[in-house]
Amino acid sequence: MLRSTLPIAALAALAFAFAGCGEGEVFRTERPILKITLDEYRIVPQNVSIRPGRTKLVVRNSGRLTHNLAIQDELPGGRFVEQPDRRVATMQPGQTAEPIKVDLTPGSYRLVCTIANHDDLGQFGTLEVKR
Repeated sequence: MLRSTLPIAALAALAFAFAGCGEGEVFRTERPILKITLDEYRIVPQNVSIRPGRTKLVVRNSGRLTHNLAIQDELPGGRFVEQPDRRVATMQPGQTAEPIKVDLTPGSYRLVCTIANHDDLGQFGTLEVKR
């Protein structure tokens, strides 16, 4: 009897684990600290929503390659520009960057690893700042 319920329990656990993995999911935080993890060509969470104001950004590289993270402003026409004070230093595998504090106004921003073609390979995300 126990054998027949094991596959059902395993499937239920997998369904629960992958329920929050959709590309359209938005991670919303009210805290003034935003923790982000980078690995090979992913930013987790990928889509983030925060309140306007000062936020402390804590970024960890859990991958096997070097990565960094920049917050880019969205310009008309779908172009993005990087501000020097909105970037964490390049991290070696296993490192956590020195946290930075950013003061963001309402709007849309892009999270991106600026090393080589990492963003072309999928290492980017969105940051929505709204009340």
